[in-house]
Amino acid sequence: ASYFDNHPVFSGIKGVVIDGQDMVEIPKFYYKVGSAPSGSDQAGNKVWWISDAPLDGYDVHPAFMDGGSEIDCFYIGKYQAVDDPNASGTKAASLAGNMPLVSIDFPTMQTRCANRNDASGVDGFMLWSIYQRAAIQMLAMIEVAGADSQSLIGEGRVNQSSAANVDATDVAEATYRGIVGLWGNVRQMCDGLQIDGNHIVSVWDRNGNQTFVDTGVTTVQGNDGWQVSLHEDAGTDYDLRDIFLPKSTDGTESNGTFGDYLWASDSGETNVAYHGGHWGRGSLAGLFFLRCRGTASNSSSKIGGRLAKV
Repeated sequence: ASYFDNHPVFSGIKGVVIDGQDMVEIPKFYYKVGSAPSGSDQAGNKVWWISDAPLDGYDVHPAFMDGGSEIDCFYIGKYQAVDDPNASGTKAASLAGNMPLVSIDFPTMQTRCANRNDASGVDGFMLWSIYQRAAIQMLAMIEVAGADSQSLIGEGRVNQSSAANVDATDVAEATYRGIVGLWGNVRQMCDGLQIDGNHIVSVWDRNGNQTFVDTGVTTVQGNDGWQVSLHEDAGTDYDLRDIFLPKSTDGTESNGTFGDYLWASDSGETNVAYHGGHWGRGSLAGLFFLRCRGTASNSSSKIGGRLAKV
């Protein structure tokens, strides 16, 4: 613990209040993915490295790109998104003591998050993205030494019959460095990833322009299961190693490598991404749970979101 508490990236993760919202600051880092060298404790395994400074072979994580420029940090909602009590029906918020904002579709959630921005100078608020999700996943996986978040961090609200306040006791079990309810309670819409009716992946470009890039990569189709391997395809302006997108699954939990489940994309429709699993998903839920099923027009009492800011 002392190592991470003194590391310039991990120690820089801290709670802040912006526009009255409880947020968590995530400092910029650089990363690489590869096989651990011979003689190391993870020799032969696929591993992730991070650095607070640019090094040969490392790339800035795209969560820290905005409009083509590197940024020093991004901010993530401390809590799952709620309906702003001071602007009900118009703005998403990140505040304790409230039920999650649910039963609205994907474009409406995007709008509610963006509505925090105004002419007074508040800007950069958004629905969190697949890149911001992945940056948090990478940090947590390194710090807790594994990807099975329920075993290594806490169960979370995954064995109940309904949602609870975003800071409820069991919701708070799914907390990493002050980010509460990272899985369970409600699924969280996540921007920046789409899968079309032929199961072809599109992601936001790596330069922070929030424009979709057709990768031409076909992902898991009609094969829900426990995540085993990840896509690693890369192109001029995308790299799927950035986002922990499952490439293969297995029907047996013990054969999975991430401890969490994938709901694969549907044929014939464009699907958006939902993170984390909801209150009744049990062991399927977790920090790496991903549901790539459902269109942007879907809404449900099981589906919420999370604020972010660049």
